[in-house]
Amino acid sequence: MTWIPPYDVAKCRARLQQDVDGLGPKDAFTHLGLQFWVPTREGGVEKAPRYKTSDATIAEIRDWAHQNHIRLMLCVYNYVDKWDWPLAQAAFAEHREEFAQALVAEMERLGLDGIDIDLEGNGDFRTSKEPYLAFIRDLSTRVHALHKQVTVDSFADTWNAPNRTWWPELFPLVDAVNSMGYEYIGVHATEWRAYAAQKAAAGDNAAKLLIGMPGAKDQWQGNTAAEHMEWILNDGQVGISIWDASFSAPYWHTPEAWKGLARMRAGH
Repeated sequence: MTWIPPYDVAKCRARLQQDVDGLGPKDAFTHLGLQFWVPTREGGVEKAPRYKTSDATIAEIRDWAHQNHIRLMLCVYNYVDKWDWPLAQAAFAEHREEFAQALVAEMERLGLDGIDIDLEGNGDFRTSKEPYLAFIRDLSTRVHALHKQVTVDSFADTWNAPNRTWWPELFPLVDAVNSMGYEYIGVHATEWRAYAAQKAAAGDNAAKLLIGMPGAKDQWQGNTAAEHMEWILNDGQVGISIWDASFSAPYWHTPEAWKGLARMRAGH
């Protein structure tokens, strides 16, 4: 999976359509998230006010994604000048049903293939766990009834919200969890930061785990991007999510990067 953020639509669209030796993102990804929506305090959903990406642009991206057998996901996030957990909580906890209904209605209106929940809280929000899970349970029931998918974005650590201590209850409800470690986790990183530790935390649900990698870095946690990718490919079970679709690091301009991801998508 990868994402188009609302502030970099043109650049990401151009990169998604580029090939290197005949292979590129069109051959590599199964899911593409459009991080264009924010919740309202009343349980609604709206385009991020600062950007308001047009329906026409979304339709063009949708058509390209579908031509290349990529699921296009409505990504709702809660960054409005900062990561605003009270805003997110007003929607999913205080107006759970209305929020779930609004997300599904917007997904259906635009002909999208699922919903990615990127609601992030920077702090100790353990009391939010049960309301969050209740919302995901409600949303997943509605989306799965339409034969579409739900993915969620989670902190890789044991702090903040949602985080990997929520995974045992979260994994059974969704189609994938994106572990947002990026440059803070790695193949040979220490303790919980190691890819193997992330997989172990997912347990029997490891096939639903997408390990996050930074698209803007060639090296992190003591290894190159190619070395981190080699671990993912050799593991053969976990997936990968790359933030974001601008793929600015030089590694993502090499044929090796896309060959590996294309093999993963093909199941080889």
